[in-house]
Amino acid sequence: MKQLLYSLFGYRFIYLGMSSRNPGRIKIGIARNVRSRWKTIDRNMKGKQFPFFALPCFGAIWFEGHLHRVMGRFNRPVKGDGGSEFFSYLNPFSWIGWSYVFLCIIWAFLISHLLIYFALSGIWCWATDADFIAFQKDVLQLLFF
Repeated sequence: MKQLLYSLFGYRFIYLGMSSRNPGRIKIGIARNVRSRWKTIDRNMKGKQFPFFALPCFGAIWFEGHLHRVMGRFNRPVKGDGGSEFFSYLNPFSWIGWSYVFLCIIWAFLISHLLIYFALSGIWCWATDADFIAFQKDVLQLLFF
């Protein structure tokens, strides 16, 4: 099932990470397994590398490319595996871009997972002859009341 999600829908984690050796820079990348990806990065670069934010989403390959284009003006490559994906956060104007990056990653996560939820609950309602709207209201009542 994972392979189907990976290949057909581009389901991967989009992550942000930092390096102790390269202060003032944040890496934007994608991976199926963030922990193993950062172990590889850590072995190939000096200093300590660590991710600090990661969320899964669909279409991650396209999405990562979009974020790289948005932040392209602030690209500050470093030596090592994945070193071309580091971007500066020291420039005051870069904070507009970083705000956009965070909001986009959260938006992509929410939209992609809400679509999955609505598809699965729609199938459930169809299979059990339940009213979709009434089912969603019941779920919201369980969650918030």
